[in-house]
Amino acid sequence: MKKRVILGIVILFFGTICIPSYGMTIEKQIPSCQFLSNIIYVGGNGPNNYTTIQGAINHAQDGDTVFVFSASSPYFEHVIVNKTIHLLGENRTTTIIDGEGSGDVMLLTVDNITVQGFTLQHGGDTPKVNAGIESRSHWNVIQNNIVFQNGRYGVGVLLNNSVGTLVCDNRIAENGNEGIFLGNSTNASIHDNVITGNGHCAIVISKSRGNVITRNTMYGNYAGVSFWAGAMENTVAWNQIHNQEYSGIGMWPGSGNNSIHDNIFSNNALYGFLLTKTSGNVIRNNTIQGSNEGMHLNMANLTLISHNNFLGNNISAYFENSSFNRWRQNYWDDHKGLWPKCIHGQMRIPWNKTRVIGWINFDWLPARKPYDIIFLNEVEQ
Repeated sequence: MKKRVILGIVILFFGTICIPSYGMTIEKQIPSCQFLSNIIYVGGNGPNNYTTIQGAINHAQDGDTVFVFSASSPYFEHVIVNKTIHLLGENRTTTIIDGEGSGDVMLLTVDNITVQGFTLQHGGDTPKVNAGIESRSHWNVIQNNIVFQNGRYGVGVLLNNSVGTLVCDNRIAENGNEGIFLGNSTNASIHDNVITGNGHCAIVISKSRGNVITRNTMYGNYAGVSFWAGAMENTVAWNQIHNQEYSGIGMWPGSGNNSIHDNIFSNNALYGFLLTKTSGNVIRNNTIQGSNEGMHLNMANLTLISHNNFLGNNISAYFENSSFNRWRQNYWDDHKGLWPKCIHGQMRIPWNKTRVIGWINFDWLPARKPYDIIFLNEVEQ
C-alpha cells in the first residue's frame, strides 16, 4: 500500500494554500489562507506518489489536499470526489483529466470540496446527465479550471440539487449543450467565468432560485442565459453577453421574478431579450445593442423595463399579448424629441381570440441621452 505524505509545515513546499471563502454572494470572493498539514501527491516521482487521482482520493481523509502534477497528464479517469478535500492541479492548461467520451469526468458527492487547476474534458453524451464536472452536494468551490468539449449533448458544469456552490474564474468552452446547467440548485455564485462556443446556452437555470450570476463573459454560444420553468428570484448582473447566435437572455414559461441589471448585451443576432409567458421580472440599467430585436415580449406580463439603453437594433422593442408592463425612462436611439416613446405591438381581442389588432405601450419619459452602464468585469481568459 502506498504511504500517505504528511508534512508538518506546508510552507516548506507551497508557502500557503489559499482556499476561497464565501462572502456576500454578489461581491467578488476574496481568498483567505490557512495552513494545511496533509498533502497527497499524484503523478510525481518517487515512492510516495499515487499514479491515479482516484487512488489518492480513496486514501485521503477529510481535510486533506490532493495535489496532481501535470507531468503524467492526461489522466484517463472518471473521478468521484467523496471526501471533503482540496483537489488541486499543478496547471489548469496541462493538468488534464479525460473522460474518454463517457460519463461525468468528475463527480462531487460530499460537501465543501475545492476543485482547482484542471482541464476536464471529453465527458459523455447524455443530455443533462453527463458533464465535465457535476456537483451533487453543497458549498463546493469550482475555480480556475478549463471545462472543455464534454459530449455532443453534455454539459460543462452541472449543478444538480446543489446549494451554495461557487463557480468562478473558469473557462467553459465548446461543450455540446450548456456551458453551465443549474437544476434544482439554490444560492450558487457564478462569477468571472468565460463561457464560449457551447452548442446550446452559456447558462441554463431550471427549477432553481436565489442564484447570482455576475461578471462573466459569454460569447459565441447559441444563446446566453436561459431561464426555464421554476427559475425564480435569480440575479444576472455586470455580465458581458455578446455575439450569441440566437438571444442574449431568454425567459421561458414558468420562470419569473428575476432581476437582470447592469449588463451589456451586444450583437446577439435575433434577440437581445426574449420573454415568453413569464412575469414579474425587473430589467434595468442594461445596454441592449445590435440585435434584430432588442426586446421581444410574448405573453409576458408585469415586467419593469427601466433605464436601459436601446442602441442600434433593427427593432428596439416589440410585444405580443403582453399586459401591465412598465417602460420607464429608457434611452431609445430611434426616438427623437420630448414626447413619449411609442412601443408598438399587437393584442388578441378578448372576445375573439382569432382577431389581432395593433396596440401601443408608452415610455412616458424616455431618456434624452444614453446612460453610462458601469461594466465591472473585463475578463477574457
